[in-house]
Amino acid sequence: MARMTRLLAILLAAVLAACGGTRDFAPGGLSLTTQVMSTWKEPKYLWPPMGKMFVISLMKVEPGGRDAVEDAIVKQLASAGVAAVASHAVMSNDAEKPGPTLEEAIAASGAQGVLVVEVRSMGSLVANTGTTINSITPNTMASYNFLKAQNDDQPGDYKVAHIVSEVYLPSMGKQVWGAFTDSYDAADLRRNLPDYTLKLVNVMAKDRIIAARPS
Repeated sequence: MARMTRLLAILLAAVLAACGGTRDFAPGGLSLTTQVMSTWKEPKYLWPPMGKMFVISLMKVEPGGRDAVEDAIVKQLASAGVAAVASHAVMSNDAEKPGPTLEEAIAASGAQGVLVVEVRSMGSLVANTGTTINSITPNTMASYNFLKAQNDDQPGDYKVAHIVSEVYLPSMGKQVWGAFTDSYDAADLRRNLPDYTLKLVNVMAKDRIIAARPS
């Protein structure tokens, strides 16, 4: 339980700090899509597929912020028959009106799993060489400042967001599943939300984290 408490403290700090923006960029010649690179599942995870999940986004899009990401995932999960609760819908962002803690909100939701998504790093695929330059630190805010500082943010380069999606068991404070995806419309992540969320929920069904694929 102590491990789950530490995890929740880290997540809450990241949720409150998740801010910033992206700029518009249309990568010509590359489809606006998400590619699932790999998934991982705890070998000893034998529970039935989850029917209810609590969704936390540490990445944001413009317009809409992280709330838009959570709402898009909740909607996609609902189409697969999974009841889901977005963290922003039950937690307060107003210091004058404090709400439940993250741990309390998860417990009150009755969720069997907690789904956390974030942009782990950003990349710039250099168009004329085919090489990829990645930021070396977690980049929740989907910022290109690192790339710009290295002069690796050139017109015509394809922008890639390396997104990590993880499922935890709130009852045990343990990660049981993860997916690693690349979004090739990283400069406009909101435009790619339908594709990202569809593929995310599909692969969750494939790995039997949930019972069915989106309708």
